[in-house]
Amino acid sequence: MEYSGEPLAPLGFDLVGLIGVSDRFAGVAAEVLEQGLQTLGRAALDQEARAGLGEALAIAYYKAIVLLQHQSALMKAVTELLLRYRFLCSLQGVEDRRSQDFWLRHGLDRELLESEALHATARLAESRQVERHSFGRHLAAYFALAAETSIEAVPSASSAFNGLEAVVDHLWWFRPDDTSSSCARQAYLLAPHSHIGIVGLKRLCSLVAEVLPLLAQWCTDPEMVICAPLGTRKVSLAREGMQSCSTYFDGGKPVPFSLNRSLEPYLVLTPGHLTQASDLVSARLWFAPLLDSLSTLVFRDSADYRLGEHAFQHQAAELSARSPLLDAGRGLSAPLPTTPADCLVEGLLVQGGDTVLALTPCHRFSDHYARSSGLSGHGPSGVMNQSVLVTSQGVLSTWRYERNFDSWSGRSGDVARHPSLNFLAWEPGGSAGLGDGSKLRIMPLTYSGYPSECKIEDLRLFAIDEHIYAIAALILSRARYRSWLPELSSEAAANNTIDDMLVVQSLGRLDLERADLRFEQLPVLHRLSDPEQPELELPRGFEKNWLLCPWRQKLALLYSIQPWQVFEGGHDLRHWRLAHDVPLGLPDSIQGPLRNSAHPFPLPDCDGESQLGLVVHRRRHGTYIYDQYLLVLSADTLLPLRVSREPILSVNAQALGLDLGFRKNQGVCYVSSVLVHDGMVQIYFNLFDCRTCVLALPAADLRCLIDDDAAFVSLPA
Repeated sequence: MEYSGEPLAPLGFDLVGLIGVSDRFAGVAAEVLEQGLQTLGRAALDQEARAGLGEALAIAYYKAIVLLQHQSALMKAVTELLLRYRFLCSLQGVEDRRSQDFWLRHGLDRELLESEALHATARLAESRQVERHSFGRHLAAYFALAAETSIEAVPSASSAFNGLEAVVDHLWWFRPDDTSSSCARQAYLLAPHSHIGIVGLKRLCSLVAEVLPLLAQWCTDPEMVICAPLGTRKVSLAREGMQSCSTYFDGGKPVPFSLNRSLEPYLVLTPGHLTQASDLVSARLWFAPLLDSLSTLVFRDSADYRLGEHAFQHQAAELSARSPLLDAGRGLSAPLPTTPADCLVEGLLVQGGDTVLALTPCHRFSDHYARSSGLSGHGPSGVMNQSVLVTSQGVLSTWRYERNFDSWSGRSGDVARHPSLNFLAWEPGGSAGLGDGSKLRIMPLTYSGYPSECKIEDLRLFAIDEHIYAIAALILSRARYRSWLPELSSEAAANNTIDDMLVVQSLGRLDLERADLRFEQLPVLHRLSDPEQPELELPRGFEKNWLLCPWRQKLALLYSIQPWQVFEGGHDLRHWRLAHDVPLGLPDSIQGPLRNSAHPFPLPDCDGESQLGLVVHRRRHGTYIYDQYLLVLSADTLLPLRVSREPILSVNAQALGLDLGFRKNQGVCYVSSVLVHDGMVQIYFNLFDCRTCVLALPAADLRCLIDDDAAFVSLPA
């Protein structure tokens, strides 16, 4: 049956009525709709969208996954209609809000339990193979697990790309490298510029070169155009009351398209060069498995996100240098309350008369950014885990800003739908690393190369030469990897304290000008090459808060407190060899395991011996109460010398009843950064999982406290 040129929207609703009633006539209607879609220009497509064509195809798809489970041919036809329609919308730049409203009403972005029925078009098995060729491969290698494959090995990519070249409108051509061999297909990026931004071009080119032969292997027809939807990272916050999925993944099952986005990016592979976008309207399309773009693409939709366009475009807000990141504690409000019972924290460090305590400036900075971006209803109390670093390039700080206090419950759905933002503040400085009076820049971080559905938190900044890095915790859903890495899933279940999640440590490099954190690698740990040593089972399924510091012209990675395990590595940050693995004999007053909190910091010299301070924490058994202890290390050997007998910081339960502020987890007192500057020690800590405080005291006072045998005890050599 030939398409007669009549409007398609009524025929789309006729298809809805035919599904489950007449397979024959439903097939005829699908065929006519397919022909009609191959003739639509932008104006006609926009008119059909307003008339409800997209909504009709969405309803047909929703009905098909329920009623056509055993009708694979018709199931494929109905699904590919919707796939082609959504591809045309991105190609023509047509927003179909009517169909988006349908997806949101029916909640298909939150749950697609029937998605297994889409195997004919979603190609779930192949999608898992694509994952293994991106971040999943690195994760499997990190845990020394080999990902099984059911397809033939794909040879190394013989082509390489050195950039993008504009073709027309939203279409970009991947420009081949001069040294690469010719390829049978040309690669294009379809990225609607009003919604999609590129934040990692080099990584995106590398990914395309890697998956191109894989996609060509699956599509055996050389004349067909391959269309692969690309995953994106949502870098803003969901509007209150809206359930907006931040990735293309749902419950660990990849689906063929993002269900609540009106425009989405595609990788397009064509048999020859394209001269105009209209060539793709009537082309024979083969819809490939979804590709994780490794967070090289970010998605923004100003109508659906509360933080506004400034955050999506990552525009810096500037403050006067009269609001510095550092003030050595002298401008930190007032000294501690005269009565210890009135102070929210207690411990060895709050007993000195010169100690001061206040909220850190990042609360004020976050509030300023929210107001300048038109964000209302967000106070500064969702700020936590601040890291501070002084370098030759200036003073840097990062912190995490949560959408609301209930946005993180430790489940995979929250990671996908309520991602937090990591902010970067940068006060450029001179050779001394101090602010030079220029503006203080504040920006939300973007991420390149990280898996698009992960949550990135607990950043710890460090510098190597002139480069700035961060070690961060990546929190992913175990469900996504359960089907192809069962060993990892079971290991995480045995060691993880966060429901349904897997936590691993990663290293990223920070681009200050672009406020971009680019994934470098997952550190690989090795045991000593001593056959008499027992096998070191590292890393474990639950990993968090490794710490780095300079040591012996190289770097040391502080991994475990009990036993004391330190790894040594070079500036390439790739491979780490075990240098220390000794038991740590702690006093009986410290019960329970200790874990790392913040990077080591220099202590005042003790009789000419250089020492480091290391803040570690103990979580009280069966509670969410954290106690912070201080270890003194030899800067030469990195072996512990002394430890505080009692916590240096903890929550004062007596004072909690007098504090009327909001407390998400009232036992949390967690040190995230320590800075020694201008004779003062500044300790930044997360209080109650909703605010970040800084406690400052003279470095000389801390030295006297460490030397006091009543407060600190020596550890056996």
